[in-house]
Amino acid sequence: KQWYQRRVRGQDNADDPDQHPMLRFNIKFRELHLAVILPSSYPDYAPAEIRITWCGLNSDYESLISNKLKAILSENEGECVILNVMAELSELISDIDVCKESSRLNSTEEIGKNVYSRVWYYAHHIYSREKRTHMLQWSKELCLNGFILPGKPGIICVEGSKMSCKEFNSRVRAMNWQLLKLQHEESPLSQDDTKFVNFKELIFDVHGRANNHQDLGQFRTFLGNLALGDIFQILFNV
Repeated sequence: KQWYQRRVRGQDNADDPDQHPMLRFNIKFRELHLAVILPSSYPDYAPAEIRITWCGLNSDYESLISNKLKAILSENEGECVILNVMAELSELISDIDVCKESSRLNSTEEIGKNVYSRVWYYAHHIYSREKRTHMLQWSKELCLNGFILPGKPGIICVEGSKMSCKEFNSRVRAMNWQLLKLQHEESPLSQDDTKFVNFKELIFDVHGRANNHQDLGQFRTFLGNLALGDIFQILFNV
């Protein structure tokens, strides 16, 4: 930061950022090209401007990278962010490479090609950190979106290619459960019918003696906001 201020602003007028030019440069980073503009008042008064291009990347992944970049810049306002950007993008690129490879393998299968599913599971309870970690890892590997609602009862939703959903089903059923039911499956779906953009754990207000019951009213509202309100009745037979 001090080096940048000396080089771009100069020693004599370091407190007058409007009197100095911007610094522009390009970075070739793995598959990405980054066009970086550092205003003279960076990082104290103005953030870095970074534009990313990746030749051949589809719009979904471009949007994912763009949103990640915006989040990094917002979370590190007032700080030097270039190294943070490189580290975060490196991890994101690795995830995208895994998803692209998984998609490539799935595309060779005639069954399930370009067909999407959304699968809903009802569990007596989901407490195990190990199970939850496995499911989060599998969703990344198989390029599935959806959620886990831990607690008692527990709900799992996975959404993605039919082949990936079948593989997830095989893995999750191999784990030890007191009760796990495939309660409902929506298929076939088009990609435009999908509702989720990632896979995550849902946490609402908890109650009960062991603090293991989540607020199902909030969960119902969550589903309603996604135009999935009818699923609540299917899951809980109400």
